[in-house]
Amino acid sequence: MDMSSRERRAPSAGKIEEQSGGAPLYRQVCDQLRAELDRGLWKPGDMLPTEAELGAVYGVSAGTVRQAVMSLVREGLIVRRPGKGTFVTRLDGSRSLARFFRFREGASGKALDPAIRVVTMKKLRAAPAPIAEAMQLGRGEPVMFLRRTLVQDNTPICIYDSYLPYDRVAGLERETLGEKRLYRALEENLGIHVVAAEEKLRAGVVTGDEAELLEVEDGAPVILIERTAYTHNGVVIEWRQTMGRSDRFVYRIRLP
Repeated sequence: MDMSSRERRAPSAGKIEEQSGGAPLYRQVCDQLRAELDRGLWKPGDMLPTEAELGAVYGVSAGTVRQAVMSLVREGLIVRRPGKGTFVTRLDGSRSLARFFRFREGASGKALDPAIRVVTMKKLRAAPAPIAEAMQLGRGEPVMFLRRTLVQDNTPICIYDSYLPYDRVAGLERETLGEKRLYRALEENLGIHVVAAEEKLRAGVVTGDEAELLEVEDGAPVILIERTAYTHNGVVIEWRQTMGRSDRFVYRIRLP
């Protein structure tokens, strides 16, 4: 199947019948489209069928479909590109809290490009209890543990500790990640798409092996960012802690 046909897959649901006292037709179409997105019929970056095509599938007008589409646009699930079509949104990494670890050359202000290095990747019998709970895992379910560092000019900036449900990512340990981003590897090697994430930030201190990896003293202050990432149907695919040197964390925002 070529890309164009994959991107234009039609939903499996049939025609929608108007019910007295029920939800408006556009809301029913919206719910159907959301369900198809949740089950992964269309992947991030895929183009949806046209409003006329969806209208034919559901047995409603293109105007009704347009109302449903705009609701999903407001939810951030899809995006309309004038003259091109309607596409499933990708996870916007530029909005991650980790973007506040900035890397620029001092004199010119030129943006730098830090490297990601894999420290370890291995199967664990289970994640620590609080992490297993955050990942919605049962007791004793195995996880993949991946530790990486972010390095700029041979100076470590961050440690990324990721836990992934092993049953879903088995075989990932045989891949050479290197500079390949984790989510790209999940997509290309396992067909898993990260569609949403939640993050929270707090301050902490670092000790032991982590302090050694970051090349700071025991008890040095760090910024901690905890991320829970989801694939389709709200399934947790990754729990990650970013531990970053506070001397490399810069928060800047411009207000109107």
